[in-house]
Amino acid sequence: MKVNPRMLVLARESRGLSQAELAAAIEVSQGKISKYENGLLELSDDDLTRIAAVLDYEPAFFSETDQVYGLGTSLLFNRKRKTAPVHVQRRIIAQVNVVRMQIERLLRGAEVAVENRFERLDIDRFDGDAEAVARHTRSAWRLPPGPIANLTAAIESAGGIVAVCDFSTDRIDAAHMWLDGFPPMFFMNAQVPGDRHRFSLAHEVGHAIMHNLPSDDVEAEADRFASEFLMPADEIGPQLIGLTIQRAAQLKMQWKVSMQAIIVRAWHLRRITEQRYRSLYTQISVHGYRRNEPFPIPFEQPTVLAQLIKVHQEHHGYSEEDMGRLLFTHAPVFFGEDGAVPVRPYRVLRLEDYPASESD
Repeated sequence: MKVNPRMLVLARESRGLSQAELAAAIEVSQGKISKYENGLLELSDDDLTRIAAVLDYEPAFFSETDQVYGLGTSLLFNRKRKTAPVHVQRRIIAQVNVVRMQIERLLRGAEVAVENRFERLDIDRFDGDAEAVARHTRSAWRLPPGPIANLTAAIESAGGIVAVCDFSTDRIDAAHMWLDGFPPMFFMNAQVPGDRHRFSLAHEVGHAIMHNLPSDDVEAEADRFASEFLMPADEIGPQLIGLTIQRAAQLKMQWKVSMQAIIVRAWHLRRITEQRYRSLYTQISVHGYRRNEPFPIPFEQPTVLAQLIKVHQEHHGYSEEDMGRLLFTHAPVFFGEDGAVPVRPYRVLRLEDYPASESD
């Protein structure tokens, strides 16, 4: 079998292994793995079998010729914390590419009916007004006023594909790709809480709609899009006047975004003073809410991927073995059939646990 060295690198990085670790696992030298990956040495059948077993991919995967995309292109943006190490980013990029390949193969065997559609909107046409793009998109998708009840469902109804992935880190929230001939695909980290999941997903939707090329402003523009898309200024603005921590908790449950996002929204809309903004963030820190807010928002479950798998199994007659060959592995890195997503523990507090009012 002719092996594509690029697929060998992709498979190894998607499982988070270094060349040295893969070499030790199949009992060869790291130099040999390096030569395999650089196309300087033809991969033997025995080593291919062992590598496929260690990395849990079908041997045929290593001969695929799909293009691999990375960060810094117009196709893949990611929402990450600045502390994400390079090796973690490489693993996530590899996972995203593998999942994208799996989704493409599922889509070739089924057609997804949609009510709305994604539309690329050059933000320069809107004079850099990301909020205007968000309002246009809400209108085009015929979303009712108020909070978006299920953002994932809204995206899927417009033809987007949402995949919940096991990134095995909380340092990267999301990524997306939108390739010619395929719908936009959103890759979401299963380890983030539901409120951050929704904002990160809306952030990636903003990238997909507005941005073709990376620039210094794209992250801020995507945040502004997400804020307006999830919390339209005309509707939430009056609710933010004189914001308190208790009120932020109430609004979190209504708008399904984090208390921190609500506080930032209140500041950007000038509904609170800078002094109140700083006071609220101090309280967030004191209570330990920066990474573990109370009143968890349920994690939204995508449905399209599970439906695509069901179509192949029930209508096309794919066996488990067939699905393994189609997806290159029996252990895909996205949550498929049952949509199960691990749930992180959160402190559950009552509104009464907050003071009725605070001073600045």
